[in-house]
Amino acid sequence: MNRELRLFTALGPGDIVGARRKQLNGTIINETSIAFSEQLLAYCRSRNIRTLAISSNGQADRLDDETITLENRPKPFQGRGGFRFHLSQLFYGVSLALSAHRFKADIALIDSGTTHYFVLSIFRLLGIRVAVNLHNVLWPCGFPPKSFTARTIQQLNGLFFRYAASGAVGVSPECERQVLAESRNAIPFYQYRCQFSRDGFVLSRPYQSGTFRIVFAGRAEENKGLLDITRIAAALRTSSPVKVVFDVCGDGPAIPELNKMIEKDRLSDVVKVHGRLERDALLAVYTASHAAIVPTRSNFTEGMPQVCAEAILSGLPVITSQLANAFDVIGPATVRAEPDDTESYVKSILSLINDPLLYANLRNACSQLSQQFLDPTQSYPAAVDRLLRSILANDDRIDRYELL
Repeated sequence: MNRELRLFTALGPGDIVGARRKQLNGTIINETSIAFSEQLLAYCRSRNIRTLAISSNGQADRLDDETITLENRPKPFQGRGGFRFHLSQLFYGVSLALSAHRFKADIALIDSGTTHYFVLSIFRLLGIRVAVNLHNVLWPCGFPPKSFTARTIQQLNGLFFRYAASGAVGVSPECERQVLAESRNAIPFYQYRCQFSRDGFVLSRPYQSGTFRIVFAGRAEENKGLLDITRIAAALRTSSPVKVVFDVCGDGPAIPELNKMIEKDRLSDVVKVHGRLERDALLAVYTASHAAIVPTRSNFTEGMPQVCAEAILSGLPVITSQLANAFDVIGPATVRAEPDDTESYVKSILSLINDPLLYANLRNACSQLSQQFLDPTQSYPAAVDRLLRSILANDDRIDRYELL
């Protein structure tokens, strides 16, 4: 087989065209982690895989970069709900499949959230093997879909995983469990971990006394549990033996409501809103903190948030529930809270403050746990490498590569 390997990939909402232009101009991308899109595209360049990569970024743009073509293609009806949301998912999935067909792709790798999974069956009908990259689980852990529409979509997605998908990769064991359950173990699955450069990470100082600082970092959305922080902070004001301060780092649509709640409940001294921070500033907040909180709610399909890895690299215990899907990955450094339960989060935080031995044990576990986030053999490209070898078995276009 002589023709070059061709990969089609859909990469989520990031501005992949703008990021690559900045990279070509020598601009340093100021992100805490190594972007998944950057990892994948670097892998494709190193393997000389001709690639068409499309993001759903709202700023339409295109860039031809040697063997890789990058395109920002906005979704129709962006930000709409109800019927128009599902129509948008359908139209977008069809447009991607047609683009992959015109590109003569051998395989398509599609990020979770790009479209409904069952729509990806169109790729298979067009003769393109299709795999999925899960940054998110299929449903919140312990909270399977209940509405008629959600259950119908889940059933259709199950048919895709059983009969049309060629494989999958994803960020956590829970992603793997759900995909294998839906596919009835019919497809291969390879896990990976988000990757970081060790540069800039400084171990936080262990808590001994005084103000206890907790960092929330990430997209500022209600389903990420952001607004629960004000309720937790208010409860701790009366129940904690020491002052507890929350540092909120990130931007998003829930910030205005968060600020209203802070003002209403007079919490400005214990909930500090920093907005989106550049890498050095965010790492400084981690260094000054004593723990991290990930209060994901049961209406969000979290895969395994990067803030968990960032916290571990900074030596911070993580307060979270099963909804973050972090217990399998960083369990020895976590304090378990119950989903959607403010009182449970308060108790978990108090256990860190009141039990120095527990806090020390959790913090000491971070060193070993952090290694997986600095290990290229557990990276996204390594998982893609294994996936391609599984799907393209005996294909000399992939056999000649050394395994990452």
